[in-house]
Amino acid sequence: MKKYILLTLILTVVVVGPFVYQQWSEAKRLRYIRETKQLASQIHATSLVDYLHQLKEISSDRVSLLLFTGNTQAQLEPCGCFIGQSGGLPRRAKAIAAIRENGFSPLLVDLGGLQPSEHLDMKPHSFESDDHSTDTGILMRDQHRVQTTLTAMEMMGYDAFFPFDSETEILQNREVNLPLAFLTQDSDAYEIKMVEGKKIGLVALDLKNSTEVVSDQLNVLMSEVQAQSDFVVGLSHSPIEVNRALAREYPSFSAILSPSEGETERVGDVLLVYCHSKGKTLGALMLSDGVGDTPAKVQQIALTESVSDDPDVRKLLDDFYYQITIDHQLQIVSHRLFASEPLERDDRNNYIGSQACQECHQKEFSQWSHSSHATAFNTLRTVGREYYPECVTCHVTGLGYESGYEIGNPEREHFVDVGCETCHGPGKQHAYTPLKENIRGQVPEKVCLECHTPEHSPGFDQLIEYVMSEVDHSRTELSLKQILEQRMRGPMKPEVELFVMSYCPYGVQAEQELLPFFETYGDTINFKLRFIVGKEESSAENAGEDIRFTSLHGETELIENKRQMVIAELYPDKLFDYLLCRADHLHEAWVNCAKNVGLDVGRIAEAVEAEKVTLDLVEEIQRKEALNIKGSPTLVIDGRIIDGGLWRGKVKETCR
Repeated sequence: MKKYILLTLILTVVVVGPFVYQQWSEAKRLRYIRETKQLASQIHATSLVDYLHQLKEISSDRVSLLLFTGNTQAQLEPCGCFIGQSGGLPRRAKAIAAIRENGFSPLLVDLGGLQPSEHLDMKPHSFESDDHSTDTGILMRDQHRVQTTLTAMEMMGYDAFFPFDSETEILQNREVNLPLAFLTQDSDAYEIKMVEGKKIGLVALDLKNSTEVVSDQLNVLMSEVQAQSDFVVGLSHSPIEVNRALAREYPSFSAILSPSEGETERVGDVLLVYCHSKGKTLGALMLSDGVGDTPAKVQQIALTESVSDDPDVRKLLDDFYYQITIDHQLQIVSHRLFASEPLERDDRNNYIGSQACQECHQKEFSQWSHSSHATAFNTLRTVGREYYPECVTCHVTGLGYESGYEIGNPEREHFVDVGCETCHGPGKQHAYTPLKENIRGQVPEKVCLECHTPEHSPGFDQLIEYVMSEVDHSRTELSLKQILEQRMRGPMKPEVELFVMSYCPYGVQAEQELLPFFETYGDTINFKLRFIVGKEESSAENAGEDIRFTSLHGETELIENKRQMVIAELYPDKLFDYLLCRADHLHEAWVNCAKNVGLDVGRIAEAVEAEKVTLDLVEEIQRKEALNIKGSPTLVIDGRIIDGGLWRGKVKETCR
């Protein structure tokens, strides 16, 4: 007997052990990825809530508050590629408004660096083309970004701006008449501003080396400012070592602010302060001359998702993106991926689309279609950036190449998402003559790093060996759970759509299997029940009549489809309960299940007859056709059909 028990234990370990180890190993991998990304994306700054709490303990009569930004590079807001990003003009405006609501009237200063850095060194004919419109379009878009930033600064009530020399021309041609002081090293070298009853002297400093620090001109300037001010604050475009020398020579400075990135330090009593680039934070400098108070203290305020958007500045940015949408000139591509790679440089090669790869590489295509790469473009559609070239480049295949994706061109829709050719190179030559030499079989890490930069994928360089398994075509198929949890690591909730016919027995089985599973994820996913219906074509004589819809199982099914659509809208929290009840009592009166789960039968019946249901059915048809859905049930996640073998379980058939 003991031998049988021991044998059973051994067999159990042999059979179950590898599966348990695989589960444990996968959980450990995902945990490491999550923790590494969180650590790499952390911004060392004070939350707005904590800062406002500090202000409540301070009297505005005792301190003067100066808020500052610099080196924003016309970054209107974070790209949105991952959760936890900080920055953005709408959040900055909200933070400033919240500080004012706490009884403070801060001085607002920008230290320059508004121009985008990406194209300042751009050479003519970036794409080896004779068409100057490329460079013109890029510069137009960048100028539009700067003008939008200036408009937002006006809306926020900025008081002073110290532009770099290279920004003078843009500011002279600005569309916004900013009611603020423009400081320059040559003429308007200082400005005196009254804040909370105290005078703050702002001094423009743009010294190239430490030998220029002590001069008669600067001595006279500092004497003038000191005589008129309670506090003197330097705004410096000088190198860090020059700022230190200034602090030593002119201890009357309370602080010297620089748009560069660096660590805050004190030189004597002078505070040297730096900025986070691209507007990731809002700098806050407190100045006090009270007994026992530190003369100057600084904090950086984080502008993460916890800070809501100011609605007016949000609208300003939405208008900016809309202009990009309608003006093709503003959609000009500034950067092509892999432009120095041999496959991309070969004039005989073209992009042909991932579907062409499927013919010979069915397994690999299936694995790709369940990856995050296959739904990359959905992220842009969700946030309205699908026309913005700086974002689109890394979310499609071949942008900027003659045969690749083209913004706004419906004939190039098959190049949306990060397709096979993004990693492996354009495939025309390989499709004609499949050779190892005319395709990137083994994808080098440098290809991944063109898009997965520290700005867009923090910590990715530490994670490559841990994430490569997700794009390894030799791996075993992911489970539905793994697909969902992989998508949940992105910035958007996974969009889960289950297409059914309400009287299709296999659709009902799918609901019974899947709904309890999806319910465990709560609001971490967006679930949508969709219906497969048809529409009769109207003849010429009936063109003015109402739309007639069709359903495979007749009028009864069509009405139940409508009913479930209404319940999903009116009672989203009780939809699953109703569907599971109907699955057990499909051929009984629907009102029984409705009453059992606490629904208002009269309200539902009335809503079913409303015109909105007709419009919703038209949307269902459009969505079905856009995804080429053929039968019930079909599961779609982030716009990609999920292979039935990964989730169907006991559901063996399909209603077509």
